[in-house]
Amino acid sequence: MQLALREMTRLKILALMWALLTALAAVAGPFGTMEALGSLERMLYWGAVVGVSIAASAVAVRLVEGRKRFAALLIWTIFVVLLSAGFHLVNTLVFSGWGNLVDWAYLTGIVGMVTVAVHMVLWIADMGHPEQMPMAETQETFQRRLPYELRAPLVRIEAQDHYLNVVSTKGSALILMRLGDAIAELSGIGVQVHRSHWVALEGIDRARRIKGRDVLVTLDGAEVPVSRSHRAAAQQAGLL
Repeated sequence: MQLALREMTRLKILALMWALLTALAAVAGPFGTMEALGSLERMLYWGAVVGVSIAASAVAVRLVEGRKRFAALLIWTIFVVLLSAGFHLVNTLVFSGWGNLVDWAYLTGIVGMVTVAVHMVLWIADMGHPEQMPMAETQETFQRRLPYELRAPLVRIEAQDHYLNVVSTKGSALILMRLGDAIAELSGIGVQVHRSHWVALEGIDRARRIKGRDVLVTLDGAEVPVSRSHRAAAQQAGLL
């Protein structure tokens, strides 16, 4: 639920940001759009430009999450240069007198500021709806087995042959490990509810009864069965 609320907050703030920037740009008419386009055309043009900038920036924010500082800076730089180059090409084709390096440099600066603004907006949204569960100290050793970008509070683990499908709040990955060893390592933060399933105590959204059987709905939307032999443990943990 907290994850859904955070995403809704992000979308609302980004939509408001898009509307305000579009209106300001349409009224100000920068880059010669005041002279070249009518009121409706300016609104449509800047709506598209601002919308693409915000959407692309939001994607870039996702790409740099969890990465080291140098890698994140490199991704941001490439993103800003490529996006401003695309806008520069469009403006060159649409507006007469556009096309020198000064124009491109000015546009790159604006794209960079929009990117930073989007990053700040998403950060503010996350502050309003923090992760539902903090990273527990007992997870630290286990987390090292996951890809860097997926190291986040755990939701559930499912045994698949000799592998474990580990689901965190940032995604899932397969690791070579026995479920019993994982459960021993994660003692105190979760419970085994089935021969092939372990769930984090803070990773449960709700419990359901389906055809007389107990099912736990986790934060990632999965329905994890609770077997009869593990039902008492789930009840003791307060999951049922």
